[in-house]
Amino acid sequence: MRVAIIGLGLIGGSIARALAAREPGRWHATAWSRGGAPDRALAEGVVQAVAGTPEEALGAADLELVVLAAAPAANLGLLRRLGPLLANGTATLTDVTSVQRPIASAAAAVPGLRFVGGHPMAGRERRGYDAATPDLFVDRPWLVLPGPGARDEDIARVEALAMACGARSQRIDPATHDRLVAAISHLPLVVSAALAEAVTASPDWPAAVELAAGGWRDTTRLARGDPDLGAGIASLNRDEILAALDRFESALAAWRTDLRAGDAGALAEHFERVRSALEEGAPVTGALDYPVIARAPV
Repeated sequence: MRVAIIGLGLIGGSIARALAAREPGRWHATAWSRGGAPDRALAEGVVQAVAGTPEEALGAADLELVVLAAAPAANLGLLRRLGPLLANGTATLTDVTSVQRPIASAAAAVPGLRFVGGHPMAGRERRGYDAATPDLFVDRPWLVLPGPGARDEDIARVEALAMACGARSQRIDPATHDRLVAAISHLPLVVSAALAEAVTASPDWPAAVELAAGGWRDTTRLARGDPDLGAGIASLNRDEILAALDRFESALAAWRTDLRAGDAGALAEHFERVRSALEEGAPVTGALDYPVIARAPV
């Protein structure tokens, strides 16, 4: 399989490393990215060719798959730039974008484009090629979102990429993707940042930071990530994140009520409901049986 990887940061670099390590000789990868990562990857044998521009990467002989592996807003721009060049061709275009509705809409607007959206559900707070690792996707879901111009062959190529990286492919539609990912990925990102903001703004922060241990590190890990990446995710999936924040605020209101009552038994039951939901995969019952807090229209 001949693949062009556009963007060789954490995700694109991890894809390239996974293909080279897990299925050596079965993939021929051409890479383009800003900076010197492609040259380093070539010297390491992670990729087999380097392109000077994204357009040059599309010119690889017998190219079958193009992966847009930049940040969400950059991937959207790359699709609009490269999509027309791939239209009515034989190559499949895919991506790794964590917000899918905007890019799916842009792809559908290019007649003849064989686009299959993709989102590997894996990441780290570190960024760049130095953070890339060949096992990043092992046993993780790789969401696959076929566009209107996709053929069975295109879907098979993207699913083969996911399998080669050790992931489990799962098909989903863009609207459902953005709603679910807002809840389990984008909301935690915003909440982590807000928590860090609230605590570090306190006059007690200089003393508190000396005492911080694993709990603080774990709950603020997402806030330590790439600010530009976070901003791109938040702006592109704004409506779904706002809806998730509404529910989060309602959950906070329930906790505030229990704390004000000061009933240790009620608090223990609340903690137990949440723990059981996490362990058993069932929704929390009882705590949110009231209307979600309303917000002003955007």
